[in-house]
Amino acid sequence: MFQGFYNLASGMLYQTRNLNVIGNNMVNSATPGYKPDRMVSTTFREEMLYRSGNRDKSNPVQIGSVSMIRASRSTVTSYNQGAVEETGGNLDFALTKPGFFVIQDSAGNQVYTRNGSFTTDEDGYLSLGSRGRVIGEDGNPIELPSDHIMVDQSGNIYEMPIKGQGTGEDDGNTEEQEPVLLGKLRVVDFNDYSQLVKGDNGVFTTTAAGNGVDGGIQWKSLERSNIDPIEEMTQMITSQRATQSAAQVLRIYDQLMGKVASDIGRI
Repeated sequence: MFQGFYNLASGMLYQTRNLNVIGNNMVNSATPGYKPDRMVSTTFREEMLYRSGNRDKSNPVQIGSVSMIRASRSTVTSYNQGAVEETGGNLDFALTKPGFFVIQDSAGNQVYTRNGSFTTDEDGYLSLGSRGRVIGEDGNPIELPSDHIMVDQSGNIYEMPIKGQGTGEDDGNTEEQEPVLLGKLRVVDFNDYSQLVKGDNGVFTTTAAGNGVDGGIQWKSLERSNIDPIEEMTQMITSQRATQSAAQVLRIYDQLMGKVASDIGRI
């Protein structure tokens, strides 16, 4: 009889955590480059036996599986490419291949993101909002002295001269100036995405070293999240109904246990 309580309670706990994951996906569905999570479940006994497979708990080996009790093992992130949409924004950048932009926060730590919706901070540096400044190929933040820029597919950022602007010399020379290279967006990728730790708003941290990636940058565009709102809503409804069903059955179990205790008390 108590086994039923454990099964139902664990199921409700799992579905509650799953709803939190789904809710977070839906909240970030409009965040450029956001990658959704999925809950991975297992049975409690399977998880227990798997974890205790070795005495030192290193490289555990599953030695058995028998239980109806569900448990949350982990969440996994889908890194599939999202749709790229032209925005016309001068500081919008989309990645069309695997990789991440590199951001340096105020403490000097580097984080990684596919969100290319950049702005400039008060000092004129390209930045990702309050997360930090965008790092260039040379390892330094990229400074933009003006918004007259052009960016190629490799991420090279050029300052473009204002049309009709001459050299500024008094010799009457009105020859237009050449574009000036301001920097190159640094894009890195990782061999093992399981080492990435996901933070808020689609920002990742890791201690692993990234490999440089060249090309695959589309200017004046953003990669949309690869979240399917219909799928997320379907998953949410399914989890909510599973939770409600488990709660109803749990109440029935409670009533039965009360009746059993009452009947035994009369004997």
